[in-house]
Amino acid sequence: MDKADVITKNAVYLYNSGDSYSFMENDSGEMHDLSKDSLEDVVLYLKENMDLFLMVYKGNVLNVILPATVTYKIKSTVPGVKGDRAQAGKKPATLETGLELMVPLHKNEGDEVTVNTETGETV
Repeated sequence: MDKADVITKNAVYLYNSGDSYSFMENDSGEMHDLSKDSLEDVVLYLKENMDLFLMVYKGNVLNVILPATVTYKIKSTVPGVKGDRAQAGKKPATLETGLELMVPLHKNEGDEVTVNTETGETV
């Protein structure tokens, strides 16, 4: 594979149907359906209508490049206990996408948090 033949294209994540995830290139409108297995942990960061990049080689998507940070809603978390410092001021939470991570104690269900998509941590 010649590196010069790999193209980065602006795209949007549209939706998933079962284990298939659909993306559309912004310029051409070309659709790409990728399997959950090929995306690995990327699926935990995908939100409908999310702008991102696709690395494409001869019409085949090699990789999905997420934005550096994305804001998500907290789907579930435990109430924070004032003065609880066992977790350095953080508690476990599950986001709208199913991603599980630690969030600040003051965050509650329905609140939004911004996540670094490379580290999986709140910013």
